[in-house]
Amino acid sequence: MMGTSMGQEARAFDPSQELQRRQALVGPRDTTRGFLFLTALDAVKHQLGRHAHQRCLEAVGIPSFTAFFTYPVSAFLRLSYTAAQELSGDQGGFSSAMQYLGFRAAPRFLESTTGKMLMSLVGKDPRRLIDSMPTAYKTAWDHGGCALKWIGPKHGRLTYTNALPAPYFAGSVQQILSSAKLQGQVLSRQVSLTDCTVEFSWE
Repeated sequence: MMGTSMGQEARAFDPSQELQRRQALVGPRDTTRGFLFLTALDAVKHQLGRHAHQRCLEAVGIPSFTAFFTYPVSAFLRLSYTAAQELSGDQGGFSSAMQYLGFRAAPRFLESTTGKMLMSLVGKDPRRLIDSMPTAYKTAWDHGGCALKWIGPKHGRLTYTNALPAPYFAGSVQQILSSAKLQGQVLSRQVSLTDCTVEFSWE
C-alpha cells in the first residue's frame, strides 16, 4: 500500500506552477543519471505510445540519453512532470503517476552493472538491501541527499532532500520492498518543496 499524507489530489493543484517553483530551487551543478530519464520515457511509451513519448522528449529538450551519463535535474523535473501528466489518466491522478514513475525507476538501477554489484554485496537480506539505499541514491543523484533511520526491526524512515516530489520516492521504495518479495506499506510526506520522508514497514 502506498500513500501520501498531503492529499495532493484532494485540493486544487497546478503541476506547471509547482514545476516552476521546484526548478527555481535547483542549479546547474545538480545532476542525475540518464537511466532515470530512459525509465520515465519507456514507461510513457509502453503505456501511451510514441506520440506521448515524443511530447515528453520535446518537453525535456534533450534528444537522447545514455544510462550512466549525467544530465541536469532541471531537465528531469520537466520530464517527470510532463510524464506524470501524460500518465495521470491511466494511473488515477498526478500523484499516483509520480509513484508509478518512481516504481519503474528502481528495477532499471538494480539491473545495471552498478546495481548488480550492490545486490551481490547485500545479498537477500531485506534490511541490508534497504541499508544500501542511501548509497544507491548517491550513485543516481549529484543533488540533495538520502538518510535512513530504523524505527523497528521491520519499520524505517527514509528522509530525502530532492526537488522531485515525495510520491516519486514512495514508488521507488515500494519497488525495493517488492524486489525483496516483501508485503510492505509505504507512506510519503512532503515536508517542503525539497524535503520529504518515506516511511515503510513490512510484515
